[in-house]
Amino acid sequence: MNRRHLKFLVPLTLMFAPMFATAGPGYTQTGVRAAPLDAPKVIAAVDKLMASPAGKTFAGRLLLLQNTADGNNPATHSIVSIYKSAADLEAYQNRLQSDPALTELQTTLASIPTQLESTARLSTLKSWGDISDTDTVWNAHYFNVTDPAQFAAAIDAWMNSPAGKKGPPQVHLIAMSAGGVTDVTHVVTVGWASIAEMEATNDANQTDPDWLKLLAAIDPISTHLGADLSRTLKQWGTASMKSLTNP
Repeated sequence: MNRRHLKFLVPLTLMFAPMFATAGPGYTQTGVRAAPLDAPKVIAAVDKLMASPAGKTFAGRLLLLQNTADGNNPATHSIVSIYKSAADLEAYQNRLQSDPALTELQTTLASIPTQLESTARLSTLKSWGDISDTDTVWNAHYFNVTDPAQFAAAIDAWMNSPAGKKGPPQVHLIAMSAGGVTDVTHVVTVGWASIAEMEATNDANQTDPDWLKLLAAIDPISTHLGADLSRTLKQWGTASMKSLTNP
């Protein structure tokens, strides 16, 4: 998220490191740089941890994403840990600290060269649409918002319009809780089953009057700072996205 950051050589176990939090649902996002050929090793290591007794107590959802279009962001992958509350995430992290499965994961991942590029904590404000666990394409739009209530109301009106009810499938309005020195205050994340679905829906909406109303409503109260695209390589956890994203 924040391009102005210090870089450290670290293992991917930072996905389990405690961070500052806000109450309610949200997620942590860690951007890392790793060779694409090392992704299967990362997946296998996390598979083993999540199959352990401690791993099975995870009450959230963990996603490993491949960044497919993100401009000058040097991160190749994003690790997203979605939780119902910060207290749930903290309790899980505390259980892991004394579990040998975490030590084994750390040992495995220490052999894989990785570089931390960014960390962020975000809070889910509201979600719309069919919150599906099967969507694998994620389009995140970054904003600086001066009137969050009006911004949310504009999205709500669009999602409840005839065209908005047809798609996009799932939309999440997220506030930046802790992300370093950055102009981003809010993120609108849209989930899709495929790139084809995303392009077809976006093309159909371009001339929709309710879509144009949305653009007109958010223009004076926000600045669009850019967008990126990522794809889920694998996800873990038994909790559904729907159960985790609604306050």
